Amino acid sequence: MHSVIHLRRPAIVQVSGEPWVPEDAIREQAEQRWDVMCAANSKLFDGALLHVVGVDRTGCGGATFQAMPCAFKWYAVQADGPDCGCRPLGVKGLVRRGEHILMGQRASWTTFHGGDWECAPSGGVEPGQTPEAAVEKELQEETGLSINEPPHARAILFDDTALSWEVVFELSVANDARPIAAAEYESLHWHTITQMPQPLTPTAQRMLAMLA
Repeated sequence: MHSVIHLRRPAIVQVSGEPWVPEDAIREQAEQRWDVMCAANSKLFDGALLHVVGVDRTGCGGATFQAMPCAFKWYAVQADGPDCGCRPLGVKGLVRRGEHILMGQRASWTTFHGGDWECAPSGGVEPGQTPEAAVEKELQEETGLSINEPPHARAILFDDTALSWEVVFELSVANDARPIAAAEYESLHWHTITQMPQPLTPTAQRMLAMLA
């Protein structure tokens, strides 16, 4: 398991102009798998994300991602198909309201960890987008909530099961905030650190361990 990179300053993302694609030997198999997935799930669409080439610590609590633009399909097919080598950049939010953490049960149709509970929100970083902008957008779209102060970067994790790099942010919302679940979640609820729903995604377990 990859170690946690604790942050004291925002992570930097450096993107090259060349789109990333899998090697020829795996690409045709991945295309075929994507066609099967789309036929079975009408909610899938091939958006854009960032494939992480490398992560470097910069000292003084910082880190830099080296990334390339990438099609979402190369990541999605890895759920139960060929490993294309795609390692996308994502964001996770620790939304706190007093002693409570916002938890979301992932919809059954989601690519990874369907039905499991995670710290909400979560999502991918798109080309031209900063991790801070991404997590704020995901919070609004997936929970209907808005932050009342800038996102605070806490750590970088690698999700060994979903094969993605995640920047973890602590997010502050109003004390009377009432989340509304979007399509990605079956439900959203506030939970204390000692009374978490089950099962939790592996990354949620690691995030909550950071708080404990």
